Amino acid sequence: MPARVLVPFDDSEPAHDALEYAIDLFPDGEFVALTVVDTTALPFIPNSADDEESRAALDEVFEDVDEQLTVPETIARERDVPLETRTRIGSPAQEIIEFAENESIDHVVMGSRGRSGVRRILLGSVAEVVVRHSAVPVTVVR
Repeated sequence: MPARVLVPFDDSEPAHDALEYAIDLFPDGEFVALTVVDTTALPFIPNSADDEESRAALDEVFEDVDEQLTVPETIARERDVPLETRTRIGSPAQEIIEFAENESIDHVVMGSRGRSGVRRILLGSVAEVVVRHSAVPVTVVR
């Protein structure tokens, strides 16, 4: 049975590299590109009681995400590998960890922006949190 590999995808260069690496590492794998809409980056907290203006803003965010996910779809098509795309809303590290646990993921391959020093302390590291708390193996590509 082929490995089911999760690749968190934020359209950054490290995410592109991680997807390419994952395909090389698991040539017979099944891949899931997951984009997490970080609620801390939104000017509002999405919920069902939001007004139409907030819903329109959230729809715009999802349109951007859909456009962003065409990149991994193109890479997968060019490399002739199966790829599923998914989107979640929340804290990126938490959503990645929960997705891996709940969606039968065998391995996570993710990019790292390589922050260090004060920037890493202030901004944290999604990759570091995922590595520390994931129930499945994680490969970080730099």
